[in-house]
Amino acid sequence: MDTVTQALLGGAVGYLVAGKKAPRKALLTGAAIAVLPDLDVFISYANDLDKMTLHRSWTHSWLIQTLLAPILALLISYFDKTISWQRWTVLIWLALVTHSALDALTVYGTQLFWPFMPHPASGGSVFIIDPIYSLLLLAGFIGILFWPSIKSRKLMLTVFSLSMVYLGWGLTAQQWVTAQTKTTLIENNINYQHFQVSAAPLNTLLWRIVVVTEDKYYQGFRSVFDGDAPLVLTEYDRGIEALSVLSDSPALTRIEWFTRGLYKVTQTDELMIISDLRMGMEPYYFFRFRVATFDDNEWHLVEPKQVPMFRNSANGLRWVWQRIWHQQVEMKP
Repeated sequence: MDTVTQALLGGAVGYLVAGKKAPRKALLTGAAIAVLPDLDVFISYANDLDKMTLHRSWTHSWLIQTLLAPILALLISYFDKTISWQRWTVLIWLALVTHSALDALTVYGTQLFWPFMPHPASGGSVFIIDPIYSLLLLAGFIGILFWPSIKSRKLMLTVFSLSMVYLGWGLTAQQWVTAQTKTTLIENNINYQHFQVSAAPLNTLLWRIVVVTEDKYYQGFRSVFDGDAPLVLTEYDRGIEALSVLSDSPALTRIEWFTRGLYKVTQTDELMIISDLRMGMEPYYFFRFRVATFDDNEWHLVEPKQVPMFRNSANGLRWVWQRIWHQQVEMKP
């Protein structure tokens, strides 16, 4: 989730833990603690693929956060006795773990149990930026920051509860689309390896579906307003024939683990590119990495380098808005 929203969530959590004793202090400290995990974006990594897959790793680990919380609480309580060490510990721990939990609901991938290495949590039930969720928390944050009172406390409790209901709605809608996707795959005899249902940009009304088989992948969209209309999945070639070149590639192993196999390989005369199918829409994907080049009549593995993506955000968001309400809207690259 975006860092501003994480700060708002941390502020709300901080206030709910210690707001009666020190409302502004609890709010602002919770907000400050909640942004700490995202400071890993300033770490320099060996290559672009490491930068992608090591973001949201140790800084987002519930294990590391649990160990770190009492230490940070000890430091803060040394300078500030207004709130007890025990309450500081709870405040800091919740501000950190809720940050990771919210990130885990997005599609990116969050390593909640680092240094253990299961597949990153990639929920997809909320988009990385969601204005409804953020604005709810912002209303409570502003109320406590500028007018700390009984009414502001009620406002914070109300908007925090509504924000949780909104996240619950996202999970419910996602499961509804997931059930429809499974039915469609069975009806069309598609023997899939894995599929992902994730919220389309800025909303939880339209859902993007990506399915991978051994050699193909499918993309589809489902709005909560589509009714009984059939779910349409469009088939694309996954480029698996190029994998023989990449059999010894650490980059392929890494992206296979990070995406649970939701990737494609694109081959040109001179380049081989792996694309993460979870973020973007056909044919444009945010995370694309050059992993091999053709030279002297053979392919050579190279250090992964992110390939820039063409963007037209205005047209993309316009299409998303239209597709929410109308299933037959044409998607133009």
